[in-house]
Amino acid sequence: MAAKKTNPAMDFILDSLKSDRGAQYSDIAAAAAKKRLKIYPIMFGRAQALLGIVKSAPRGQGKAARAKQAPKAPKAPKGRGPGRPRKAAAPSGFEGSLEGIVMAVKSSEQAKTRYRSALEKIQSILAAALE
Repeated sequence: MAAKKTNPAMDFILDSLKSDRGAQYSDIAAAAAKKRLKIYPIMFGRAQALLGIVKSAPRGQGKAARAKQAPKAPKAPKGRGPGRPRKAAAPSGFEGSLEGIVMAVKSSEQAKTRYRSALEKIQSILAAALE
């Protein structure tokens, strides 16, 4: 089997952190740039995790693994939002009957009348404002 190749930039970060555990990314990045090494913040974080400077969870125990293990609970229905009226409940006992249909037609006629009067008021206000 072939020997594992090492990344010189990662080795540089590890050496820098071993000598100064409190070193900042910007300091190490500047020193690496002088040696013509390109380092990335993820490399710095991984080096800190390897040296035990920061805590890291073992692989496979992240958010996706917890989601797989957790039983799926049915989600509660979301609210309708601010300013939005509640759903109109059908009168009990009339859902599929003729009386229910008649009540629905009457309520739509009443709503149409209310909307028409509101539009007429708006029209009169606009006409007065434009004169």
